[in-house]
Amino acid sequence: MASLTLLPRFGQAQAANGGAMTKLAPELQSLYEAYRAAVTTGTPFVSANPLVRVADGRVVIDATASGDVEVLKNDLVALGLEHAASAGRLVSGQFPVSAIPAMAALPSLRFARAAMSATHGGGGPGR
Repeated sequence: MASLTLLPRFGQAQAANGGAMTKLAPELQSLYEAYRAAVTTGTPFVSANPLVRVADGRVVIDATASGDVEVLKNDLVALGLEHAASAGRLVSGQFPVSAIPAMAALPSLRFARAAMSATHGGGGPGR
């Protein structure tokens, strides 16, 4: 088994891949992989999914608590969540893409997804 200390920048992602990344919706997993590739190659980071918007290295997330929502909210804020809001068992806010693996490893997290934006065309029935 390779030591994760040999992967200082991406060690958390590698450790999280053992199961914790399953707490993340596929779009967050893909977003982090795109971020990691951009860092590795030195290319600009952009989201490949037009419905997942990234601004200043942050993505808006919706995260479901595995228990106490305030514990999850505090954990996410400690990892860099900005504009945190909670309702029921859900915490939302702007989360740093670079911290996605750390979020996936939180015991307080049940599941997280990107808050996707959708556009609706003006041409509905009868138009």
